[in-house]
Amino acid sequence: MATDLHAGEDANTSLTLMGVAHDDSDRNPIFDALVTQEGEVAGLVAYSLYKQNKRSWIEDFKRLTGRLPNEDETRAYIIGESTERRLATYRLLAQTTLGLQAGASAPTQRGAGVAAAVWALIAVMVLAGIGYVMHAYGLLAK
Repeated sequence: MATDLHAGEDANTSLTLMGVAHDDSDRNPIFDALVTQEGEVAGLVAYSLYKQNKRSWIEDFKRLTGRLPNEDETRAYIIGESTERRLATYRLLAQTTLGLQAGASAPTQRGAGVAAAVWALIAVMVLAGIGYVMHAYGLLAK
């Protein structure tokens, strides 16, 4: 895994896991939107939840289409996940997760209902996104 900038790269360039340099303007904005302070645990958990959903979306996309999403499809996914409503959902899920892991008492019926509703909302939005992409690329039977 690459950890250092190579000769000739400036401070505005970062490295991907594959060691390929890219400009920071191509950077996924979701991390910065969710992690607003260095080491902010709730933001890091929220970003982890986003990444889990993205991985699931990629796996589902591949299962349904027989291929990985291209750059435009992935960018469309990221745009959809960047809305303030989606970011707020990730923050709420992270706070709920951390509250339960910090030794809080078992969730009340209301808390469990809210968590179930949030997960249902996420599932609907992911499925809607997959359907939209499939429709946009003519992958749905007419």
